Amino acid sequence: MTELLTRSLAGGSIRFIESLLSAAPTLLVGVLIAGVFRYYLGHAGTRRLFGGTSLRSLPQSWAVGMLLPVCSIGVIPILIEMRRSKLKPGAISAFALSAPLFNPLSLLYGVTLSRPYVILMFAFASLVVVTMVGIIWDIVSRQKEATANDDTSQDRSDDDSIGLRRLWNLIAYVGRQLVGPVGAWTLIAAAGVALLAAVLPWGALGMAMERDDLRAPSTMAAVAIPAYATPMLAMSQLGMMFQHANSPGAAFVLLVIGAGVNLGTVSWMARHFGVRSVCIWLGSLLMIVLALAYAVNKPLVPPGVEPSGHTHAFDIYSNPIHPTITNYAQLAKQKLGEKFGLVEKICVSLFGILALAGLISRFVQNWPAPAPKAAGVEIGSEPLRFDRIVSPQIVGGTMLAGLIAISIVMCYAFYPSPEECLKEIRFIRSEVISAARSGDADHAEFWIPQWDEWTRRMEVGAFIRRGHVTPYQ
Repeated sequence: MTELLTRSLAGGSIRFIESLLSAAPTLLVGVLIAGVFRYYLGHAGTRRLFGGTSLRSLPQSWAVGMLLPVCSIGVIPILIEMRRSKLKPGAISAFALSAPLFNPLSLLYGVTLSRPYVILMFAFASLVVVTMVGIIWDIVSRQKEATANDDTSQDRSDDDSIGLRRLWNLIAYVGRQLVGPVGAWTLIAAAGVALLAAVLPWGALGMAMERDDLRAPSTMAAVAIPAYATPMLAMSQLGMMFQHANSPGAAFVLLVIGAGVNLGTVSWMARHFGVRSVCIWLGSLLMIVLALAYAVNKPLVPPGVEPSGHTHAFDIYSNPIHPTITNYAQLAKQKLGEKFGLVEKICVSLFGILALAGLISRFVQNWPAPAPKAAGVEIGSEPLRFDRIVSPQIVGGTMLAGLIAISIVMCYAFYPSPEECLKEIRFIRSEVISAARSGDADHAEFWIPQWDEWTRRMEVGAFIRRGHVTPYQ
């Protein structure tokens, strides 16, 4: 019993840290976008971006969510600013569900991993889901008025500051959020992953998502709520499900709920909209998603592919410790070392700097001090010289447009041309063959997944440059 408890705690701790490392890049993007909403777009600009209270607010929120590269954790700081801007709960729900599902990188990745029309159908189905759930939530929920103890009450919106001072206010805001409410909700989301890993033993989901198992979509729904999946991970799992002829209905549930919901998001909604309202919202979401999942389960079965009977696609949600492993520390070092890549190292370093700025800002009163209101061509008694007063909406809109442009550029950077990919694959291939001939299993295990990843990236790189990938390729 003691050994089982120790393994559960150790496995949960590993998954907890893994989820934090996986969320680091998109969480950083999300909190920066929230800062742009707060200090540049303002309340009015944010409401216009998401359609305000008009009928188009739900599809518009879905469309904006599809463009921003955030995950279900990185979306939380944006939800906080949407609520501050008095957007309807339905629009908040639509953005919360759609933003983590698709972005330009994950959408292209998914198109090459499985049949393109399936991914496009799933995208359209997600629009149906967020619209129906948003309408239901708007009917049953009543948004509470902001109070003095709101979790953003300590943050000042210095709408009158301009230039470098406003930029500094944004940086300080990001830091305060990371060591404040956003950091707390992130830990709750990661705790859900840890709890799931502690409860599910190693390999527990290996045979739970078979094509002919009618319980597969329901089982996936139970697992997906506390689970956390980045858009790229969800797409890769989706592709593996189609390659192994797993349940298409379970794949749809994984995409919508696994990538779109986590305990942090649900807890934040319950805190601000009430437990009863969120229970109705979550229940409606589950019923609609499961109904669509069972509807597409048979029609989307891949032709000519026999079920494998077993898959490791969902091992990421169960305990990472095999019952025969006794050295937990060595396994933890190996697992976390695989997750702690260059991108994660950069993000963790930035988080440390921003968190320090946030702590200073929270404990030092009136710092940074709000700037005096701009009037005419002067601020206070100092002339603006070469500066020009530009409306926050223009600056904020430019930043968001630049972010979308960067996302498109990153698609071409992350998915190089086939020629560049082949050069990298030749190098990796030599490492794999050398390891295989010498019997170095650890070296081979390190390079084989990278070989597979670069093969997928080459497919996407060819697709976005040539518009198609032939069956032979």
